[in-house]
Amino acid sequence: MTGTRTPHPLAHDALICVDAPGMAICPLDGQLRGRGVQGLFHDGRRLLARSLVTIGGSEPEPLSSHVVGSGAARFLAIHRFVADPTPDPVLVVDRTRQADGRERVVVRNTATRPVRVPVELTLGTDLAPLSELRNGRRGPDLPARVCPGGLSWASSDGWGVRAVAAPAPETALAASGLLRWDITLEPATSWTVELRVTGEPRGVRTTASVGLPGIPAPRAPLGPPPWSEARVRCDDFRVAAWVRQSLMDLRGLLIADPEHRTVPMPAAGAPWQLTPTGRDSLWTARMLLPLGTRLAAGTLRMLADRQGSRSDPATGEEPGKIPHSLGPGGRVSRYDCVGSTALYVTLLGEARRWGLSDSEAEPLLPHLDRALEHIAATMDADPDGIVRLGPGGPAPCELQGQTYQAACHAAVLLRERAPEAAEQWDDRARRLATAFRERFRTEDGAGVFYAAALNAEGRPVAVPNSAMGQLPGTGILDEDGCADVARRLLSPDLNCGWGLRGVGSRTVGYHPLAVRGGVVRAHETCVAVAGLAASGQAEAAYELLSGLLEAAPYFGYRMPEMHAGEQRVAGHAPVAHPLACRPLARSAAAVLPALVALAGVRPDAPEERVVVRPPTAPAFGELELADLRIAGEAFTVRVNRQGQAVVEEAPEGFQLAE
Repeated sequence: MTGTRTPHPLAHDALICVDAPGMAICPLDGQLRGRGVQGLFHDGRRLLARSLVTIGGSEPEPLSSHVVGSGAARFLAIHRFVADPTPDPVLVVDRTRQADGRERVVVRNTATRPVRVPVELTLGTDLAPLSELRNGRRGPDLPARVCPGGLSWASSDGWGVRAVAAPAPETALAASGLLRWDITLEPATSWTVELRVTGEPRGVRTTASVGLPGIPAPRAPLGPPPWSEARVRCDDFRVAAWVRQSLMDLRGLLIADPEHRTVPMPAAGAPWQLTPTGRDSLWTARMLLPLGTRLAAGTLRMLADRQGSRSDPATGEEPGKIPHSLGPGGRVSRYDCVGSTALYVTLLGEARRWGLSDSEAEPLLPHLDRALEHIAATMDADPDGIVRLGPGGPAPCELQGQTYQAACHAAVLLRERAPEAAEQWDDRARRLATAFRERFRTEDGAGVFYAAALNAEGRPVAVPNSAMGQLPGTGILDEDGCADVARRLLSPDLNCGWGLRGVGSRTVGYHPLAVRGGVVRAHETCVAVAGLAASGQAEAAYELLSGLLEAAPYFGYRMPEMHAGEQRVAGHAPVAHPLACRPLARSAAAVLPALVALAGVRPDAPEERVVVRPPTAPAFGELELADLRIAGEAFTVRVNRQGQAVVEEAPEGFQLAE
């Protein structure tokens, strides 16, 4: 792509609306000027770069803007005339832009006299791929053509786009990309124009129009999401607000998988990763298990179809490996170390506990066996079972926890059909836990912690880090180890008050906006909250969650992928990282398992049993989780202010235990 080259564009101050595969990235005044990554996108292609409304030759003055749900943004503005006798605005401009390509502009006359004024909409596009824009490359605007009801454009690589308005413009000028209407408004009346933008490779027919003449209809809906619409009630209203926004964002990220069109999957995040990926899909499906196993089943099938079958150094593919990254169309772009494969085994094991049926699990067993062969070969290559990032590479602490957890699930999953193999996995898990507790445990002046990794020579990389927050949830630590982790995570160098920093603030080279260290990742803090709550460290869990709850309102309860690890100070607001995805599926989903762990809910669907044992009285007042799903049936639990759990709805025949 030819054109200008600029630094990586920022989107931290934009309103991002998602209705995958559609997306709109809007400045706060709603006027698209083609700057950076502003625009309307579909399937990673910018369909519209410019969309400017002017009234009487000037732009309206912006008043407010906000996201409506996940797939739309609303902008309010006013237009004043020089001769107005009062400061009250004569015209109010109400504009709504949808991520699927629809836009509505309503002009209202609030004056006591008729108003005649021209309304103009200037449009333009470069049809640039988002991947090029992300790398700072932007081509020139494409020449427009007048088409019935609006304008059209075509790119040299075969893409075409149409912008059609209803009512049709009275004037359409291709040279300037301008659509014009001369309107007369009586007092207390309004005028509306609706724009529909569609784009696709040439030769593909658009959906037949519905409702508005000459305007193609939006894509067919994907149907209900593959999870229950859980309801959360809490004395602290921020908890329910966060969950509502999260489920709304997850629904907007849903996209059809090319090979499993009946099971939509959440894309990793917007704007930079609007496609499902391997590791993100595993984490998101795992976090949403309290809302049902349908998403987990779809994720397991989708990744099983892409499981490694040969050795390919270019992509990292090896037999049994689960892919880490997927590209457009669901094609595998990269396999990584054993991490995604371990997460695959854990997702299957946990899905069974939440009620994944025998009929859904049975076809996955051959893929489980191949994944376990790969994990076994990786663990058995080291005398202690320590897992590394490739031969001679470092051994991250969280990877040890993930592998240990997968080994434990493997033992359970194999217990009935291969008892000898199950015992071998129990042995591998014990060997890894023993070695981990001995080799990763370290301390400094602030106390005990677990090293970020072992280096190639087997020595601990003694850097305090948030990754050890994943360890309590895996079971690789004993009770004392969990207490050590809880104390260190709450220390001021890691807990900034808005969540967990990636590395301690006293680390050499620390910066609060450093992507690989200083930032807070909401999903990582939530994983720590869930693990601490489940391992007897509930007070630490509540303290970390309270930091995220302090940050959530500043982000409209749409937690970004990462925000600055600056210390929380009264009167200051948290800062989203300028390159963060907002929303990110993992950040949106992560609050659910944290709340479930704090409510003390642990299902065992194969045994038809549910343990409900809140670890302590809820720090945020009474908490109710309604319409969770266990074995496909509704489950509702309320934890009162004294920490007593009341199960108000449960699957028939299940035994409840405290």
